[in-house]
Amino acid sequence: MLFAILKSLRPKQWIKNLLIFVPLVFSREFLNLESFKLVSITFGIFCLTASGVYLMNDVFDKKNDTKHPHKKQRAIASGKLPVTAGVFLSLLLLLASFFFAWKVDCVLLDILLVYLVLQLAYSSYFKHVVILDLIFIAMGFIVRIFAGGMVIGVEVSSWLLAITFLLALLLASGKRLRETEIQGVASRKVLESYPPNFLKSTIKVLLPAILVSYLFYSFQANNPPNFIWTAPIAVFGLLRYLFLIDSKKLTEDPTELLLTDKPLLASVILWVATSVGILMFG
Repeated sequence: MLFAILKSLRPKQWIKNLLIFVPLVFSREFLNLESFKLVSITFGIFCLTASGVYLMNDVFDKKNDTKHPHKKQRAIASGKLPVTAGVFLSLLLLLASFFFAWKVDCVLLDILLVYLVLQLAYSSYFKHVVILDLIFIAMGFIVRIFAGGMVIGVEVSSWLLAITFLLALLLASGKRLRETEIQGVASRKVLESYPPNFLKSTIKVLLPAILVSYLFYSFQANNPPNFIWTAPIAVFGLLRYLFLIDSKKLTEDPTELLLTDKPLLASVILWVATSVGILMFG
């Protein structure tokens, strides 16, 4: 039972919440212990919320998940975790995240509620609506960035928001494309609405848009001139993702892909280390 609960919390997916640290890094506040503590607490709060939403989704999607080749192994779909236990744990996690957010800042609680509404709206309706399903996924990433900036009183760059939004759209499009290739349209209704080459075209439009946005952001006045040297690493990471799509080596889960593809993971780690080094020492 305990293992089933832990698996249902999807700890691997918490990696998405690391976006909350982005404003801390790019505002050069990462050496401020108070700021680091606030952002770390916010990260934990979003992890609680995300796990609560995942559990609730598993309850609502139990019938469909039992027909899915992989999702049928989930704790609730397989019967290892009773539905009542899933509902109770979901509510407990959400209430705990609301309480901690309120203790940190009322504005953080408001942002968390917006995030929850987006997730519930996506899960209940918009994940079945072509294109809007991608946009709702991307909006969840934007909210994380806002939360990380708000708790330390930092205004997030519009270029940084644009890059985050476009990158999230790219990852979501790649996920949908892989779902159509592996599972066909049977496992997710919205896949029926996507023309065969639409997602591939979307990916190849988003890629240059991300690169141009990143270059504009690199030249912003508040970034050191040497920050442009992070661009080749970003280009490699994006092209590696495109390579995995075209070679059909892409997994359904972008998080799993990041953790399993060594060149992609290495590019992300190198980009983070280089960016922090340049921002610290200029």
